Amino acid sequence: MAGFEVYELIAAVLILGGALLVLLSAVSMLRAKDALQMMNVFSPATGMGLPLVVIGIFVHLTGRDGFEWWTLLMAAVTICALVIVSSLASNTLARATYQSGAPLDPATHPQDLADAGTGRQESAESAESGEPAEGTGRAATDD
Repeated sequence: MAGFEVYELIAAVLILGGALLVLLSAVSMLRAKDALQMMNVFSPATGMGLPLVVIGIFVHLTGRDGFEWWTLLMAAVTICALVIVSSLASNTLARATYQSGAPLDPATHPQDLADAGTGRQESAESAESGEPAEGTGRAATDD
């Protein structure tokens, strides 16, 4: 058996730390009350957990095979793609979830889509009160 290498310990800590963040996010999703909260509690996994795993793999490959620019480039592109795609996807999924009429926890604040006049909750509130809905966001125009 070969001797213990420091890079193995560093890689293991990074990979296990990232995996722990993903696990904790997944467990906390079980406690979320609506779809928007589920997506919010998964943010640590996509923002820190997966990049930590990628960095851990980079450290392991660099320690085992030596430094290579190609490996660094692949790790950097992967981390950038994870951060960009996860933020765009969560924004799109949150908007789609809200506009689909999925039930929301009443404690979810702020509800910018309802305030902007594009959400279903504002029209429901105005229908109950008999008053026209007022939005604080962009005004809808008929062009």
